[in-house]
Amino acid sequence: MDNVICPRCGHPNPAPVHQRIVDCARCDRSFAQRSPDAPPSASGADPPRIAVHTERVAPTDVSLPLAALIAAGVTILFYAIVVAPFRETYFGELFADRGWVPYAIAWLSAWAFVVLTLKYRRLALEVKALEIDLLPDTIAERITPENVHAFAGYVRHLSAAVPGRFVLGRVQRAVQHFRARPRVQEVIDQLGNQAQADANAVDASYTMLRVFIWAIPILGFIGTVIGIGTAVGAFSDSVNAAVDLDVMKQSIGAVTTGLGVAFDTTLLALVMSIFIMFPASSLQKAEEDFLARLESYCDVRLLRRLDDGTAAVESEGSLRDVLTRLSGTLSQIERRLALAPAPPA
Repeated sequence: MDNVICPRCGHPNPAPVHQRIVDCARCDRSFAQRSPDAPPSASGADPPRIAVHTERVAPTDVSLPLAALIAAGVTILFYAIVVAPFRETYFGELFADRGWVPYAIAWLSAWAFVVLTLKYRRLALEVKALEIDLLPDTIAERITPENVHAFAGYVRHLSAAVPGRFVLGRVQRAVQHFRARPRVQEVIDQLGNQAQADANAVDASYTMLRVFIWAIPILGFIGTVIGIGTAVGAFSDSVNAAVDLDVMKQSIGAVTTGLGVAFDTTLLALVMSIFIMFPASSLQKAEEDFLARLESYCDVRLLRRLDDGTAAVESEGSLRDVLTRLSGTLSQIERRLALAPAPPA
């Protein structure tokens, strides 16, 4: 039993020579053990790998223009159904009587919530797809170069019925790669690249949500600047009208209105950004957990079943060596028995 170095973390793992797939004890990833006497290609080097496109959009990403239109409708309904009946209360004044900034905050917040809702629905479909066995054991227990075409046809047949794009794309690319190049190590490398590409795509799909979380407080600060500017202008008018008490009262009212706009818009923006921040972080964590489950799915249902025939060749060679050594040992015993003196009668 030799120590096999994990290509990802460098940890040595004890494994028999005939064992093809090795599980790393440190990073808990699977990798293929290369045969030391595997036959090289005709050119003396490893054949070129199949190109894999790793830059793509996450299946859970949504259309931002469509979400913006839906958010506009949601904002109109919100003001018509929720804000209008409470127009005389502080809640109604907070959304309707503080200039244009609260309207913009409401629309951006609705836009963010629509994006989160659509992403959550798509993630639910992706999670549901993990329950589907894309590589059934009824076709074969092991996936070999001889039967991989049957698995590829089965996956292609299910492509229209499977709701998840993550798991389907991952398995379909791996099966097609193994069909074109039946080498387990290349499939493992390809799946690793695809996993990294999926993680990058998921992270990139939250870019606009981060922009919303940043832009909504900025709108609140803009409202604060507008309100303070209004208050300062009204205070100047009140100073100029100090000789007339009635005019001075009206000017002081304008000052308080400007201060109300300044503080209320900031309050509204900060509260709405908090309401967006927590669901967005939770959803991103759920997508990352899903990607971890997807890697486990591919490891159990795909990688552990791949067999490119190298293990059988190694086992056959090991058995041949054992038989050769056993035959040599028996020959030596036979020669020694022949040279030994006969026992006395």
